Amino acid sequence: MDDLKNTCLEDASLEKEWMITIQTPVQGLERLLEALRKSLDLKQGHYDCCLQVTGPGEQQFRALAGSHAGAEHTLQSVTVVDVTISIAPDELLLKRAFSVIFENHVHEDPTIRVSECWGSRSKYSGDKNNPNKYWNRPDAAEVHGRTVSQHRSK
Repeated sequence: MDDLKNTCLEDASLEKEWMITIQTPVQGLERLLEALRKSLDLKQGHYDCCLQVTGPGEQQFRALAGSHAGAEHTLQSVTVVDVTISIAPDELLLKRAFSVIFENHVHEDPTIRVSECWGSRSKYSGDKNNPNKYWNRPDAAEVHGRTVSQHRSK
C-alpha cells in the first residue's frame, strides 16, 4: 500500500497518516474536543481543528479488580460518541496525542484505536464555479456548518 504516495490523482494527492478513534461518554466530549484542538495540530490542507464526532452509540463494560471502581458484579452501559482525528505518522506526535487523551478523558482506560491509512489532500484545482461546492449552493450556510467555537490563528 506504500505505492499510493505516487498515485497520480487529478484533484488530490494522498498522504500517509495515523487515524486515531477515541470512544468517550457524551458527558466528557466537550473537554476532550477542546484539549485536542488546543494541543494538537489537526490540519488538513488549508483547514485546522479537523476532527469528526460520530454517534451516539453504547459502550458496555464490567469493572474488574485493579480498576478504580474495583471488582463490580454488574455490567455497565454508557452512551458514547467516537472522536476521530488524523495525525502525521510520527511517534512523538502519537505520544503527545495519547498524553492529551489520557489527561482529558473521563475513563481511566479509554478505548482508543490507531490505524495507518491514507488521507486525501485537495490540489485546490480552481473549481470555484462548480455548482456542487457549498459556496455556490442555496443552502451554503447549512452545508458550511454552524460555529461551535471561536479560535484565533496560530
